Amino acid sequence: MSFSAQPLDIFIIGGGPAGLGTAIVAAQHGLGVAVADHSHPPIDKVCGEGLMPDTLSAMKKLGITVGHGEAVPLRGIRFRDADSLTCVEAEFSQGFGLGLRRTVLHAKLVERAAGLGVALLWGCRVSLGRDGQVFCEGRPVHCKWVIGADGESSPSRKWAALEQTRYEQIRFAARQHFCTTPWTDFVEVYWARDCQIVVAPIASEELCIAVTSRRPGLRFRDAFDQVPALASRLRNVCALGKVRGTRAALRRLRRVCHGRCALVGDASGSVDPLTGEGIGLAFRQAVALVEAIKRSEGHLSRAQSNQLHSYQAAHDRIGRAPRLMSRLMLTMDAHPQWRQRALRILAAEPSLFSRLLDVNVGELTFSRFGLGNALRLGCRLFRPGWEL
Repeated sequence: MSFSAQPLDIFIIGGGPAGLGTAIVAAQHGLGVAVADHSHPPIDKVCGEGLMPDTLSAMKKLGITVGHGEAVPLRGIRFRDADSLTCVEAEFSQGFGLGLRRTVLHAKLVERAAGLGVALLWGCRVSLGRDGQVFCEGRPVHCKWVIGADGESSPSRKWAALEQTRYEQIRFAARQHFCTTPWTDFVEVYWARDCQIVVAPIASEELCIAVTSRRPGLRFRDAFDQVPALASRLRNVCALGKVRGTRAALRRLRRVCHGRCALVGDASGSVDPLTGEGIGLAFRQAVALVEAIKRSEGHLSRAQSNQLHSYQAAHDRIGRAPRLMSRLMLTMDAHPQWRQRALRILAAEPSLFSRLLDVNVGELTFSRFGLGNALRLGCRLFRPGWEL
């Protein structure tokens, strides 16, 4: 599909969930939008494929529904220590999550965007020139706003001079599907020596298994050997498709917008995959970005660098809890003794784990988590010699 020669309101680089989510929100507000991506749908990506309850709420606002048989409900999250077999779990306090193939989600987003009149430019190369020039298949793009939604390695980020980071930590992730009956309706996270293994049901006879590690050379199947109980379950299970791998970053940028350019989704910074919040964050960022664009209409004479200041503030606020949870997860990954102690504490007081889960999915603010809970957890974690 081609887009009109008339100027667009928004041109989005990247047709993944972040780009399509932004396009849908913009179209719902009556803006003219085009999305360009060099790939063709449905676009797959390394993903744990477990959608948290807050992500489902955001999808509903986008007009995305999931039919019976397209996904499986997820009741909560379960942490398991591979060595000590310590286990702690919590159910989602509001509703449920869904195990859903990434390609099914992408197809739904594409259909919704097309239905709202978004110009979808699949198989199209975008070139980023000097002085803010954007070209799609060699043709200049005339638009008010350029949105980079082109993922973790975003070329748009560098082009817009937004690559400066506050901090980042790179890990490596891989994913594969397996044909077997799920043994639980929880998302299970196994904490192994060199990695975490996430197991999520995505169909009545299918699992998504994702491995995240500090070690780029860790082979997917070798990770299973670090969790004997899981390796035993999967010994005679048929794998579906190939292993897909990618970098996984915890990254916070100093700025996510400048002039008429803004970033959304992983291009704008990312949280660790263990939070399960990447897609949900992107959808909430999309809403905040379009609201900022709408507020700026009629004020184009204002210094461009200040036009989207409200988006920067909202972006910082939206990502606060998942960023903190990412740091907690990475600390547990890097310090096995601290992790084992934390899991024992949470197993002894599962209500703490439940409240931490509520914080992660946005059901509970830090202030409502309670200073007493935070102090009690901190004291037990760092008190020398603490044992159950």
